[in-house]
Amino acid sequence: MLLLSQDHLPLRSPGRRAFLRLALAGSLFAALALAPGAARAAELSPAETAQLLGRLQEHRAKYPSLTADFTEEKSSHLLEKPVVGSGTLAFSAPNKFRRELRGNNPSLMVSNGQRLWIYYPNFKEAELYPLGQQKFFDQAIEALTAGLNFQNVAAFYRYTASREEGGYRLQLTPRGGGIKRILTSIAVTVDDEYRIQKTVAVLPQGDTIVTSYRNQKPTPVAASTFEYTPPADAHVSQPFKKQ
Repeated sequence: MLLLSQDHLPLRSPGRRAFLRLALAGSLFAALALAPGAARAAELSPAETAQLLGRLQEHRAKYPSLTADFTEEKSSHLLEKPVVGSGTLAFSAPNKFRRELRGNNPSLMVSNGQRLWIYYPNFKEAELYPLGQQKFFDQAIEALTAGLNFQNVAAFYRYTASREEGGYRLQLTPRGGGIKRILTSIAVTVDDEYRIQKTVAVLPQGDTIVTSYRNQKPTPVAASTFEYTPPADAHVSQPFKKQ
């Protein structure tokens, strides 16, 4: 059984393992094409796409923080049926976030821009990743949050956009580097008010993670939301720390 969010996968290094977790949480950060029955998409010209990206950046600058509820569905060639969970997301540009996934395999990811915590309640395991110390890891966070803050998108992705009923879809393809090894494509679907509606990550083996957002509020988020201290009974590790 593939438990992507729980990370019981035979990966080669702690860094790659953490990188994969981030990508799969991206939940944060990837997109779904039109739902069945929706109107046919109309692809935008390069100039129109650039204008759309500019408007998305302006929207995030105007509303740098948001909160939302989400439903996540993971599909894999190793699973008979998708795994569905739900949770909450708080985000503050450029790279602060708190993502809580509930369900049979709960997890918590919290970043205050200086360090990232990942906690697995079922196993009482907490992992700490200091930021600013591993270049590839910092770039991974920046690349994955680009789908929420829309900054530096061109540095990490090739992109196209299309007009769809009620909004737009921005399709992102990694340019290279470590993120290309674990993500085939990312797309971001927004409504006419530039609020993210759905996100999907397509992975190299064809697996997908679809995230649908609701109750999105462009509201200030307290700094304390992005701070985290693991429970006293949790086993804490630092995968990047040299033994």
